[in-house]
Amino acid sequence: MNVLESIIQGMIQGFTEFLPISSSGHLMIAQYFLGIKENNLFFSISLHIGTLISVLLVYKKTFLDLFKSIFSLPISLISGRKKTKSEDLLVNIFISLIPLFFLIVPIPKMGSLRKFASYLSDSGNISIVGISLIVTSILLYLGIKSSGAHAKYGNNEMTPLKSFFVGIFQMFAGIFPGLSRSGSTLSAGLIVGVDRKEALDFSFILGTPTILIAALAEFKEVHDLGIKIDLLPLLVGILVSAFVGCLSIKLFKWLMKNDKTWFFALYCFVVGSSVILLKILKLC
Repeated sequence: MNVLESIIQGMIQGFTEFLPISSSGHLMIAQYFLGIKENNLFFSISLHIGTLISVLLVYKKTFLDLFKSIFSLPISLISGRKKTKSEDLLVNIFISLIPLFFLIVPIPKMGSLRKFASYLSDSGNISIVGISLIVTSILLYLGIKSSGAHAKYGNNEMTPLKSFFVGIFQMFAGIFPGLSRSGSTLSAGLIVGVDRKEALDFSFILGTPTILIAALAEFKEVHDLGIKIDLLPLLVGILVSAFVGCLSIKLFKWLMKNDKTWFFALYCFVVGSSVILLKILKLC
């Protein structure tokens, strides 16, 4: 892994993490064509740290309110007073994270879903990415259609039940490379009738603990295995992904506001179909 390759992958990570087109899928495709074989999952998750920095910067006020809510929420629950918006958000985020625990539940002859996810990521099989991108396209289409259908109804806010539904979609996105996390959680929110802006903001914010947990787990695994990583390319990739990630969030918000999300559904379908076709023709 050299600095140029880390810059390319950092740009891909930053641009695709928050757009509903799957950063993991695009990284696998890029790594496949660049011929990068070693430590794919570790470097991918390290780049997620860069995009984690970007979402913290863009939503710094929201995260500050969430931090305060950690201390005020118990008081609200004990006193019976109405929870604040930030306290409701904190509860919904916690509920959305519950399905992720299924990733570490031991499964006979497989180990766990997390190990299965690592196997898929390290396999280099981009056919999986192609299929997952098409599934992402279908989810985005359903989300767009549902958003229009639910717009005229009353309760468009995130609720505990809705947040659990979103969490299930996020769990599956954590297994299959090419199945966009932001696209899956955004579509899930829209399908259950959450307002578009709230669904998008919730998707971005929900990604932070998920990315952090995944990164910490992977760093521990790398430490235990004694894998050596070149520090300079890693730091360059993180910085590039953080900068591009900030731009990506702003771009997606603008596109969402102007009803342009259909483009991502079309894009994922075209890229996914192309990858599968190239694989069938044995050009990949």
